[in-house]
Amino acid sequence: ETRKATPGVGLISPPPHHDIYSIEDLAQLIFDLKNSNPESAISVKLVSEVGVGVVAAGVAKCKADHILISGCDGGTGASKWTGIKHAGAPWEVGLAETHQTLVLNGLRGRVTLETDGQLRTGRDVMIAALLGAERFGFATAPLIAMGCIMMRKCHLNTCPVGIATQDPVLRKKFEGMPEHIVNYLMLVAEEVRVLLAKMGFRTMDDAIGCTEALRMDPSLRDSMLNFGPVLMPAHLLPDAGKIGRIERRKLYGQDHFMITQAMKDRNLLQAFKATFRFGDAVYSDGHKLTNIDRTLGTLLSHELYKRWGNSLPPGTCHAKLEGTSGQSFGAFALRGVFLELEGDSQDYFGKGLSGGTVVVYPPKQAIAAGFKAEENIIIGNTALYGATSGVCFVRGIAAERFAVRNSGAWAVVEGTGDHCCEYMTGGRVVVLGGVGDNLAAGMSGGVTWIWDVSGQVRRRAIPDAIDIGAVNAQAAHPTYPQELQDLHLLLKSHFDFTGSAVAEDILKRWPASAAEFTRLFPADFMKAIERAKEAGRPSPLTGIDELLPRPGKKEQKHAEHAQRPSRIRVVKPTAPTSGLDIEDIGTVFLKGNRPKRVEDVEQVAKSSRGFMILDRAELPKRDKADRMGDFQEILAAKDDLQIRTQATRCMDCGTPFCHQSVTLKSGCPLGNLIPEWNMLVSKGNWKEAFHRLMKTNNFPEFTGRVCPAPCEGACVLGIIDDPVGIKSVELSIIDKAYEMGWMKPMPPFHRTGKRIAIVGSGPSGLAAADQLNKKGHDVIVYERADRIGGLMMYGVPNMKADKVDVVQRRVEIMRQEGVAFVCGRAGHIGSVQDGAGGDSISLGPSAQELLDKNDAVLLATGATMGRDMQHIPGRELQGVHMAMDYLTMNTRALLDGGHVGKNWRRWWGTGNLDPSQATPIDAKDKCVVVIGGGDTGNDCIGTAVRQGATQVINLELLPQPPEQRARSNPWPHWPMVFRTDYGHEEAALRNGGKDVREFCVTTKEFVGDGSGRIVGIKVVTVRWDSINDQMRMVEVPGSERLIRADLVFLALGFTGPEHPLAEAFGVDIDRAGNYQALYQHVAGDFRTANPKVFAAGDCRRGQSLVVWAIREGRDAAAAIERYLQDPAADQTALDALEEANRTKIAAAL
Repeated sequence: ETRKATPGVGLISPPPHHDIYSIEDLAQLIFDLKNSNPESAISVKLVSEVGVGVVAAGVAKCKADHILISGCDGGTGASKWTGIKHAGAPWEVGLAETHQTLVLNGLRGRVTLETDGQLRTGRDVMIAALLGAERFGFATAPLIAMGCIMMRKCHLNTCPVGIATQDPVLRKKFEGMPEHIVNYLMLVAEEVRVLLAKMGFRTMDDAIGCTEALRMDPSLRDSMLNFGPVLMPAHLLPDAGKIGRIERRKLYGQDHFMITQAMKDRNLLQAFKATFRFGDAVYSDGHKLTNIDRTLGTLLSHELYKRWGNSLPPGTCHAKLEGTSGQSFGAFALRGVFLELEGDSQDYFGKGLSGGTVVVYPPKQAIAAGFKAEENIIIGNTALYGATSGVCFVRGIAAERFAVRNSGAWAVVEGTGDHCCEYMTGGRVVVLGGVGDNLAAGMSGGVTWIWDVSGQVRRRAIPDAIDIGAVNAQAAHPTYPQELQDLHLLLKSHFDFTGSAVAEDILKRWPASAAEFTRLFPADFMKAIERAKEAGRPSPLTGIDELLPRPGKKEQKHAEHAQRPSRIRVVKPTAPTSGLDIEDIGTVFLKGNRPKRVEDVEQVAKSSRGFMILDRAELPKRDKADRMGDFQEILAAKDDLQIRTQATRCMDCGTPFCHQSVTLKSGCPLGNLIPEWNMLVSKGNWKEAFHRLMKTNNFPEFTGRVCPAPCEGACVLGIIDDPVGIKSVELSIIDKAYEMGWMKPMPPFHRTGKRIAIVGSGPSGLAAADQLNKKGHDVIVYERADRIGGLMMYGVPNMKADKVDVVQRRVEIMRQEGVAFVCGRAGHIGSVQDGAGGDSISLGPSAQELLDKNDAVLLATGATMGRDMQHIPGRELQGVHMAMDYLTMNTRALLDGGHVGKNWRRWWGTGNLDPSQATPIDAKDKCVVVIGGGDTGNDCIGTAVRQGATQVINLELLPQPPEQRARSNPWPHWPMVFRTDYGHEEAALRNGGKDVREFCVTTKEFVGDGSGRIVGIKVVTVRWDSINDQMRMVEVPGSERLIRADLVFLALGFTGPEHPLAEAFGVDIDRAGNYQALYQHVAGDFRTANPKVFAAGDCRRGQSLVVWAIREGRDAAAAIERYLQDPAADQTALDALEEANRTKIAAAL
């Protein structure tokens, strides 16, 4: 409504904008605005840049009241990244220059100076004040205080926190309160008060412009930066005071009306006293104009609006004027104002017309003498600029840019220059003559008719978005049936008000002459009209009846009326808004009531509203009762249409948090291009989505199955709704690639001859091997287990990731691409090992042999040392096992048997030919207790259920997590909330529907049966109390009890890697027990104390996620690549970094 736009029609350049081509244009605009509201202060915003001071001086002379210097760090957040990063200069530079220039020119006392651009603290305010600012603009910080998350899509009406949106559904999500901003600004004000006191200032006014109180940071004195010009006090400059007085802040106002005392508007105010008093219709003539009479009718409109609003009928105040008017004749003229000019006018004729009527025609004496108005320019450039309503009749030619950004006015003109109807969004325009170039460029609404007898306009280059055609006098236009009536009314009115000879000639031949007109009708505007008609809404094609004065006898109407209008301002009630009110949303868009799958996915994707109208859906799992009897994958068949539907829930965030690790606890460490492949999947472009996915993730078939999805925890949609099912989409993409044959071996085109040995075949080692192999290096992976895959092979059970169809399939592709794998004893790095009976068993190569035969070695062994409970009495009892040992033995037995279906037990472990391997642990008919949560604990629960455990209990030391995020766990960090995984679901089904987890329980003793076998666990309930601002565990008296247990699995996490390998390679161990390697995002990262040995993954960073292991492997591969290209340069960079660190430590000491 405010922008006078048509719903469903895009705006290339919205009507309220104003073009400034010169300082004179700015002065005229300020004068116009001051007349439209004399009580207002006129503010001009300038971008901080070198030279802004000269511009600001000109703005002050144009009589602006307020100047804003905007720094480069501000903005709406919806700009392009290049604009956000590279436009403008810091506000400090522009502010200092502006203040100094204004002081030197004696202009500082006239204007208020403000600055903005990421002001956030009281220190920022004080620096701005000392540099000369009196006001300080805060935007980003208060928005964040209200809940803004800087999604940077303010222009799309999809703000998830309900701030930058008019959508009633999203507005309900807004949780901000005025107190949030008040509290924030109170803190800023308190810091300012403290700084003022420290610096000796009593008030802010005393501090403004006192740049001498600022000092440059001593650490920057030896740099190339010269802060002298910025920190120079303006009042101490050599030329200060030569022009005017030395002033540091605004002391008096601009003299806006120094030259307006004799304005014709003041005469008009006197002439229309009856209208102001009673609302009478008045005709006033005899007003002579010259070219210094600018902005005529604007002050009159202002005073009328204050008294009557928009309630006056058209033509109530009819002023007859003669001569040559100055600029902005009839600017912002209100409905009820009728300005009739016999003469000519300059630029900005009818600018911002707001319901009034403006008419201009040549003097009657000139017409009688043979002057042809249709051949001469009668008004200047930029007439009817930004008009929103009203009527305009011009007998003569308008110069350039006629009706630019017109959004509702009806006009007739007898010829125009270039750029006619540019960016027009509404209204009607009739041109009874020639038109210049660039006709209707950017026009998106309204209708233009051009009297085109020769048909030349139809042969010109008109934008494709414009439907151009001849008016049909015999049949009505299907979208605009009243076209002929409106065109005829405009022509007749033009003749009635101006006496136009051209209009008279056309009307004499009507309706035959209608075919001589060419119509310009924007295509999107036509569609919007048709949609409104189908929906039963009012048509965007409004009529002219409420705008057009009734031509009649021009006489003064001061007679007393029988019934005078009320003196109370009359305001017409606004039409009811379409759509749902905020309080009446009901359950239409509530979570749980929306579909999860739609047929017309592409239509939803185009709307960018999928996140509002769709519910989240996970990948379907097999029925719990069915899957508990086998070790096949728990996922059921995928529905491509459902996956595409879920991909449309992606919000197209301007600043996605899902694909970046803003902190170590949020987002995807791999930087997966999540928004891109979500969009591609929603459109059905699976292959391109696969290519985007593989750019950043070597093993999406792993992460799509076992990753806990920190990307979903950081999803912007997760703030207000369930997050996008990113993990489901990722897995569906890679599975589709295997299905379609897109995932196939791609060996490198050439080999470099460089050899790299990688110890460990977990996700980190495999990712590094894949990356280095793509570079053409010869890579060999050593794995001491009997199968390649590390954690993915034996640490994750088969029902989460199938070992044959997922892990070995991917390893085989790498093998075909040229990666060599050595596993089992041959892959165990060492010399000899004592065997049974004192025999020696040969193992793989020694550490020294690897160093001698390879150009680089990468240690990616993972964190294999499980956290134990050796301090608990009874830990040595039989039946107490480490969780990873249990999972590894079970998976190996399944793979040896070759069956994971319902008959898995018949073949379980039967293919094992290695007598050194221990017998797998079987939980059948046993009571199982799993101590510890997380993925490993859940996997133990799921495995025990499948093996036939009679009872499964899961003990966790910490309290049960909340159902929703706690205040101490803000977005976008990983949400620490209560979750139920597949193992918990299955165990609960066997436990009568009750969850098997017990929280706040600690183990006191493992109880044996006297023969060395466990029969129970003595536990006690604990509570967590805050003691000295730290959470302390306190046992609850009387809560000790005994839990029966035949098997206990310790799933307590991992302490780090095994150390003998580090000793063999000469690698240091850090304080956390991990392999010490450089990791500061610089050259030399992942290097250990041995220059040829690198470390990556959990063995370097400690236990973590699969996705972090892949990230480490990729980064380590890049580091090895740099090392292989120039080992000396890499070592030099490493030495320089070490020297810098020593210097910092020495300085600190």
